[in-house]
Amino acid sequence: MNTVRGTMAIFIMLASAGTSGDLLAQTGNDASAGAAGRGVRILPPESPAPTTVANGQPVQQAPAHAVTPTSAAVPGKQAMTLPILKSCDRPMAKPTLRFDDPTKFDRAFRTKLRGRAVVVDMETPYPADREAPAPLGAWLNEIKQSGGTVSVAPYCQKGRGFGGFFAKLFGGGPAEPYKAVRRYDAVLHVDAVDQVVTQVEFTPRKAAQ
Repeated sequence: MNTVRGTMAIFIMLASAGTSGDLLAQTGNDASAGAAGRGVRILPPESPAPTTVANGQPVQQAPAHAVTPTSAAVPGKQAMTLPILKSCDRPMAKPTLRFDDPTKFDRAFRTKLRGRAVVVDMETPYPADREAPAPLGAWLNEIKQSGGTVSVAPYCQKGRGFGGFFAKLFGGGPAEPYKAVRRYDAVLHVDAVDQVVTQVEFTPRKAAQ
């Protein structure tokens, strides 16, 4: 009797489970049918992106909507070569004497004035728009005072702005000690790039020859 009752109970439970499964399936189908009837599409869950292997290491692929930054290609450019400015050689390769010690210049310069050209090389060039250093300025002043000419000869590149400043180039001084230069003209050789006087050339005046 007990065995019959147990068997009947199991049968009732299985029948109930089958009915519940049918009801759930029917409910799901009804929901899908109702959603489709309303124009709604139910999408399955998105599966993760597949993984690829690069150099033996797993690499996770980015989602389809991800943006991967890229560097813009820069066309190759040749390196700009800037010109190298080289100092120009002074006009007179073999000057007569060097202006390095002002205290000894007068005597050394006077002994060279024997009616021939004399080129004075400036150890320290001076600005072309300033007075010549003493005592060189006094010799140049004597040339001007005695009717000679003091001109400017730019070199290295075309010079600009060398006119109209001669009056302040030369320092004054007693005329008698400098009379040996009264028959000379002078040319200031100016480096036009640096605007400095590098050499002073004393030449006998043509009228005096």
